[in-house]
Amino acid sequence: MRVALVSSLSGWGGGEKWFLEAATALRDRGHEVRVVGRPDSELLRRAAERGLRGRPVDMHGIGDPRALWSMGRMLRSDRIEIAIVNQSREMRLVGLSAPRHRGFRLVVRRGSPDPIKDDWHFRWFYRHRVDRLLLNCEALRPKVLRHAPWFDESRVTVLHNGIDAEDLRARASAARGRRAYGVEPGVPVVVLVGEIGWRKDQATLLRAIARLRDRRPDLRAVFALVGDGAERPVLEELARSLGLGPDRVRWMGFRPDVPDLLAAADLVVLPTREEGFPNTLLEAMALERCVLATPVDGIVELIEDRRHGRLTPVGDPRALAAGLEELLGDEELRSMLGKAGRERVERDFDQQRIMDRLEALLLETLKSDATAPGSAGRG
Repeated sequence: MRVALVSSLSGWGGGEKWFLEAATALRDRGHEVRVVGRPDSELLRRAAERGLRGRPVDMHGIGDPRALWSMGRMLRSDRIEIAIVNQSREMRLVGLSAPRHRGFRLVVRRGSPDPIKDDWHFRWFYRHRVDRLLLNCEALRPKVLRHAPWFDESRVTVLHNGIDAEDLRARASAARGRRAYGVEPGVPVVVLVGEIGWRKDQATLLRAIARLRDRRPDLRAVFALVGDGAERPVLEELARSLGLGPDRVRWMGFRPDVPDLLAAADLVVLPTREEGFPNTLLEAMALERCVLATPVDGIVELIEDRRHGRLTPVGDPRALAAGLEELLGDEELRSMLGKAGRERVERDFDQQRIMDRLEALLLETLKSDATAPGSAGRG
């Protein structure tokens, strides 16, 4: 296959990580792969480090004729047969500029619960240009399609994120992570990795930390918040108002050494309000770290409460504080849950098997005898 993976985001997140891993896996399986991104994107930089062929395209808007011309020229000159896109912007850009021959296929991947809009142009693109909608967990299906009853569900496929646990463990260093935290020996570290803001709900964690401090002043722990976002100043002010200084809460910003930080943590927490299928929890579990999360969306497809980790209700600082107290006070329980989590991801979410399924899905989509654009893969 000649495959293009297209992302218009300059930064780095779960979607970009998936694109990089998928591009690498398809390249290693002998396919011609192009990674398409903005010239300044982190995705293109990391793709170059892996020896992947990148294609810079300015993607500031679908109405920009230069963007349409550049995308169309790249798709034709590289004879791309199938494109996987990550956002609605890329879907429309590729859908308008792609070759019109019946052999070209367009796959849209969605990793968040944001619904497809019920606007006329979205209806047109999804009906006439999109051949496959790829979701990273079953829980997203009703949410993504909430306003799109007109979309043919037979063209929806769920493909969970995967993890190469052995490779991750070889790269991660708990010693480096501990030095990065700058925490005294013997002091437990709890880490939350994710964009700072409403979705990951650092506010509930901060309120839970304050409750835990008041209830158990003897239970020393440092909480590291890894990531950045527009709401960070507001949440830093909330921490100050709760009396949570750097002795309790460390704001670490965006970090390139997340595997090290996860490996060095005593507990990984994710009190998210909505989610796809979180890479952070996959990585933490592969590193045999105990996880504490909320039972939302794809998380319940990954974790069974008290078997692979602990789950507490969304937006409930009292319950989250109780979960923190239980796990920080019981090293044996953390070890047991961490081991069970590792076994779970190695058994059910192995990256090689997930990428085998992706390759088979793309080949099936390409070979589909479509009679009209947007009808590939039915049934």
